[in-house]
Amino acid sequence: MSLETIVGKKTSCGGANADTGKLGCQIEWGTPLHVIGIQKGFVIPKETEFNKAYIDSQIQLGKFIPLIGAESFDNESSEDAITTNTRGVDRLNTLGLPKYKFGYEEGHEFYKEMSKLTSFKALDFIFADEEGNWRLAVTSGGDYRGFTAGQAIAMLTNTKTLGGDPESKSFSIQLLDRIQWDQNYDFALRDSLDFSPEEIDGINGVDVSFDSIPAAAATTIDFTVVLSSDGLTPVEGLIDADLEYTVDGVVTAMAIVETSAGKYTGTVVAVGAGEVLGIRTYNIPTLTAVILNSGVLYRGLIKTVTAV
Repeated sequence: MSLETIVGKKTSCGGANADTGKLGCQIEWGTPLHVIGIQKGFVIPKETEFNKAYIDSQIQLGKFIPLIGAESFDNESSEDAITTNTRGVDRLNTLGLPKYKFGYEEGHEFYKEMSKLTSFKALDFIFADEEGNWRLAVTSGGDYRGFTAGQAIAMLTNTKTLGGDPESKSFSIQLLDRIQWDQNYDFALRDSLDFSPEEIDGINGVDVSFDSIPAAAATTIDFTVVLSSDGLTPVEGLIDADLEYTVDGVVTAMAIVETSAGKYTGTVVAVGAGEVLGIRTYNIPTLTAVILNSGVLYRGLIKTVTAV
């Protein structure tokens, strides 16, 4: 269902005035454990069918960066600053700003990628709680976007102490628009969605390697594809449309067959001595190196070899 249909479930709860009646309006948001960084200013039209396929497509395009499944959450929001005059009358001086810290226990390859997200005013963010309810900011036109963020920090990795807590890394986000956070938001509730946050995954890096240096006149090339994170786990099930084969930088046809887990043979035009052959993942519809195969996102940088 579209976002406007989903979030419309609670439009009767309030209007321009402070309608504080409680009938049918008790939506409670739980502990945030999932966050998606969104390209600054990116708008999600209200007609959008908010499902995993949509989120995957935006990840492929580089619009969304998910950080799913935090092990811990801390609310580090600042309090409202109040000044008191000589008669003892309080007056609001400054509105406090929301600040959330998410803790992850995922290992160093994940931590390295998370560190790339440290930035100031470079991303907006949407959040989901432990039940899978998503909190999104609402634009003046009734569309949706991420909450405006200032400093986002991939914090120092906490080293495990003997008998203590496991190694972890936290990600801290401060939001800048208090009115947006307090008023201009809405929920996409889990019972109206066809996916849970745990189904969302980020991009998994892959390494392509040639099994041998192709010789002149060869019409097949053998290569292996494994996950970059450990250099061992085979990436299975790739098809022709998942890979781009180049000869001296020019895209050329290749038909592949998976001979065993993560091992592939590509049938190509006869190789010429001295030609530079390259293979990488590539998705033609999105014109990016990020592919979606069996529900998993992969990205592999080009690997080249010179034929002999």
